[in-house]
Amino acid sequence: MQLVSFQTMKIVVLGSLVATLAACSDGVEKRRQAERNFDYLEVSQIEPLKIPPGVTAPEQSAEFVIPNITPDNQMLLGPQVDVRAPVQVIPLIAGSRIEDTENGLIFWFDILRAQSAAETKDTMMRTIGEYLAYRKSGILNQDPQQSLIESDWLVDQEEIEGSIFFTDKVVEQRQKFAYQLDVKPHGRTAGLKVSFVDAQLYRDTSDSVVELDAFDKQRLAVIELNRLIGYVSERRAELEAQLEEQRQQAKLATMSEAEKEQLYDETVNLLLVNEGGAAYYRAKANMEKTMKRLRVVLPLAGFTITDYIENSGSLYLTYERPPEQILENYGLSTMQFAEKNYIFTVGSNGDVTQITLADEEGIVLKPSEVKALYPYLAILMKMGLDTTESLSR
Repeated sequence: MQLVSFQTMKIVVLGSLVATLAACSDGVEKRRQAERNFDYLEVSQIEPLKIPPGVTAPEQSAEFVIPNITPDNQMLLGPQVDVRAPVQVIPLIAGSRIEDTENGLIFWFDILRAQSAAETKDTMMRTIGEYLAYRKSGILNQDPQQSLIESDWLVDQEEIEGSIFFTDKVVEQRQKFAYQLDVKPHGRTAGLKVSFVDAQLYRDTSDSVVELDAFDKQRLAVIELNRLIGYVSERRAELEAQLEEQRQQAKLATMSEAEKEQLYDETVNLLLVNEGGAAYYRAKANMEKTMKRLRVVLPLAGFTITDYIENSGSLYLTYERPPEQILENYGLSTMQFAEKNYIFTVGSNGDVTQITLADEEGIVLKPSEVKALYPYLAILMKMGLDTTESLSR
């Protein structure tokens, strides 16, 4: 589940970025301090209440007593109080979590289809590189052993609207970040951490000095982490599909040609069996392969699948004779079968699957009816059909 779209997130983080860097160039003290004034610092202390002789003093609670400042205390009053709000991580990926460490925030999320730490590391390091390319930047330094990537300049432009007396200003922000990847030993959980490296502000043809403290750098790092999370969130399904494809390719690389042929062989051998006065089909394949094949060939033979009950393996079908052109294409011109509703029940004990034919009341078809359909269905089950081309004929 995605909480917000990547496009919406980009607008949010760019606004935060402009606010942070623009504030840095407008005066360090101004952006840290609360608005209005600090007149309360000039207020003199009120003398303690004087109790006349013979009058009982009221009870006083120590709950709101302000402690005295000692040399060991850091005095933060008025303009010394930092009022800047931290930037929050936007958890676009469901099931993710944030870990707050001494070295920064780590965003943890799951890659469920990953099977090894090496696989996840390779995929995510490549994804970070693709993200930087998407941002029209590149990799300045990379340490595969430490799973660390340092970006080149990331550039964002924003036009800040002027007032009646001042024209609009074009602000260009340039930043560099370090991206640290951490992967759990099982490979299904990855962590991303972004650290600030450098920043420049370019406003109306002139460079501005950007004064940043630790708080500013942390804000910018979180903003960049949010952008990276948004990119990964948009590509998460694609990433997992890539992992599946990589595993398939690795598996194929270790297989012989005969094993590959067997893997891609979708054909199913169908036998006609007569036992105790009843007839049915026996497929030399497991349930999954047989069902996959039936879903392809039954429509070609004129059967429309109206329902399938997985628990009982029951296929509910309606038969109508297909156009003669289709019948000729697959050698079915002489097929004769009653146009009505049927139930094909499919069951398997492993590598062998049994198909029993019945009418819509569940009464098993006569052996002669089962035998009449067999040669045509057997041909289709054995043929290597291209589903798309077959259905378009």
